[in-house]
Amino acid sequence: MKKFVSELPEITFSGKIALERGLDVRYITERAVFTLKQDGLHLIEIAPGVDLQRDILDKMDFSPVISPDLKLMDTRLFTDSTMGFTLPDATH
Repeated sequence: MKKFVSELPEITFSGKIALERGLDVRYITERAVFTLKQDGLHLIEIAPGVDLQRDILDKMDFSPVISPDLKLMDTRLFTDSTMGFTLPDATH
């Protein structure tokens, strides 16, 4: 099943407008993290154990820019335990 396609029947978010407004646009999936830049979609992180070609690129209708600094997504995202985040104390 293709995850990223070149055309959609309906658009509910405009990456182009977000970029014009100076926003950081990210698309996060269970396999990868992409960021949108003026020259297109950049692949910046992949999940541990994912094959770049088979599991990501072959499932896209277009080719993203592959970051020369491609990183692995944090392995804590894929475990059944807490990540250790704490919320600030709301009483002060």
